[in-house]
Amino acid sequence: MWTLILVLSSLFPAVTAAVTTVTGYKGRSVQIRCPYKSGYETHLKYLCRGECYTFQTKDIPVDSKTAKDKSDDTAARVFTVTITDLRSVDGGKYWCATEQTLRDDYTEILLVVKVGE
Repeated sequence: MWTLILVLSSLFPAVTAAVTTVTGYKGRSVQIRCPYKSGYETHLKYLCRGECYTFQTKDIPVDSKTAKDKSDDTAARVFTVTITDLRSVDGGKYWCATEQTLRDDYTEILLVVKVGE
């Protein structure tokens, strides 16, 4: 029985239980900070939108290899994504992810977009 549980757990990604809420305002910029564990400084980091921890196609708007600016601070171990000209449709569930050998590590982010401040 334990062997089956171990095999099944290795097939599914690690998901952190806590949800981080990030609030931004329509028309402005918002930063989503994605911390990661020591030892993964050279691994691919990415921000995924929707249900990303499944085996379905992932919506990955940005990753650490294609980002235009230096968004991966390896000394602080934080991958930062900036969304500019925020729109209401940008709100929703995102996942900060770190690519790992057997399964990626995911942290849930809820982006709330408000009108005006």
